[in-house]
Amino acid sequence: MKQSFETSKLYYGFPIFILGYQDQTHGYNVTTCSSSYSLGDWLVIGVGSEENAADQIKHYQKFTVNIPDESFMLEMEQAGFISHREKIAKLGIDFQPSDLTQAPILDACPVVLDCEVGRIIEEDGICHIFAKILDRLADPGLLDDKGHFRNDSFAPTYFMGDGHKRVYRYLDNRVDPMGSFIKKARKRDEKS
Repeated sequence: MKQSFETSKLYYGFPIFILGYQDQTHGYNVTTCSSSYSLGDWLVIGVGSEENAADQIKHYQKFTVNIPDESFMLEMEQAGFISHREKIAKLGIDFQPSDLTQAPILDACPVVLDCEVGRIIEEDGICHIFAKILDRLADPGLLDDKGHFRNDSFAPTYFMGDGHKRVYRYLDNRVDPMGSFIKKARKRDEKS
């Protein structure tokens, strides 16, 4: 028999992405997100109504979803912890503005969705952003000789947890408690 449990939230496995957007103050900016789903050419993301990303996306009506792999975890975490400031230069992130949306396409992210807002519904402090996917971009190594996506070659990081504990999960058996990746990266950087 299943047991009820109390928690403020439950993330049961969502891919982490870096939301790229134009910023009225900083030119371009990013933030880390994990709330999304897509169906066909539509994508829905959720961001806090009070976040800078929500304000900027409401203003410009366009954004990119940059999906990192494990090699970009340190920057991904830092982009989520810094708020209401310029992050791209601070984190040393290389990007190109999209030809379609002018939102930043991050060079280090192997998969990118270029999106235009269809509508935004605000409820309980969350902006639910419904967007049309204008273009899907992938590193050439993730495409076969016919231009089809090679699912077995891409390993995004998943975010899981509840109000008690949050972790990163991978497509193998690893579970990484939040923060341990940063500790490992800092130790590696100190040695070099």
